[in-house]
Amino acid sequence: MRVAFLGLGRMGRPMAVNLVTAGHEVVVWNRTTAVADAFAAEHPAATVVSSPAEAVRDVEVVVTMLADDAALVATYDGDDGVLAGLAARPDGCGVVAVDMSTVSPPTVTDLAARLRTAGHTLVDAPVSGSVPAATDATLTIMAAGDTDAVERALPVLEALGSTVVRVGGSGAGTAMKLALNSVLHGLNAGISEALVLAERAGVERTAAYDVLLSSVVAAPYVGYKRAAFEDPDAAPAAFLLRLAAKDLRLALELADRVGATLPQARTNLAGVEQATAAGYGERDMSALAAYLRTVPTTSTDTPQETHP
Repeated sequence: MRVAFLGLGRMGRPMAVNLVTAGHEVVVWNRTTAVADAFAAEHPAATVVSSPAEAVRDVEVVVTMLADDAALVATYDGDDGVLAGLAARPDGCGVVAVDMSTVSPPTVTDLAARLRTAGHTLVDAPVSGSVPAATDATLTIMAAGDTDAVERALPVLEALGSTVVRVGGSGAGTAMKLALNSVLHGLNAGISEALVLAERAGVERTAAYDVLLSSVVAAPYVGYKRAAFEDPDAAPAAFLLRLAAKDLRLALELADRVGATLPQARTNLAGVEQATAAGYGERDMSALAAYLRTVPTTSTDTPQETHP
């Protein structure tokens, strides 16, 4: 299929590699042009364009993998945006837009309505998995939207992840991703606290991690994040701590709308926001443990609630 891939960040780039490897004809755009040029230099089969509008002029599927709601809306709006490019298509054929970002359900449902009015369809299909795992196509994809649209997008989705789970109508994929990330960020906080507790009680860090990996808490995340937790200063930023705060805020906003109570997520957000305020926001999310090591051993304070 001919696919436009918009957003070559930490998650987007390896996913675009998967599409090229699977034989799809891929057109790429990134806000920082040098990143897209470097991608095309490594993958000559890919085509680089200068705007989202140009990227979508003659494709069948449009994939977005962007940082947040504002970036997604900005990519669709304006004279050089996706919607303008779709409106200028000479064939008038509808495309399937697939958003894989972690954003709010209202943003997704609003975008789906705008695309529907223009004769196109949206599948919200956020992913779960590590960036290294993405190069092996082991991401889990939560696909939501019109059944026919999901079917049309399947060749692309199956090239990106090993598991595609259909979770419901428009917005359900994004809601499920926020539910999943509330667990993920709770796990990250739990590992961080456990390591600091074990270290201060005299257990060497690698020994403590050996126990975590051989215990009931040994989720896949615990395994593939070992190096980052054991040597946080050397760990590349696979997922920024400030984006973990963004995820938790979105989860809490969703909880407020649907009437769910998430006390653990509120506590985790307070801790992540404290670490971000202390200068750890641009580091990998596992750096929460590094932040906790700076907190005085005599402190028994509970992080203050910062969510509105």
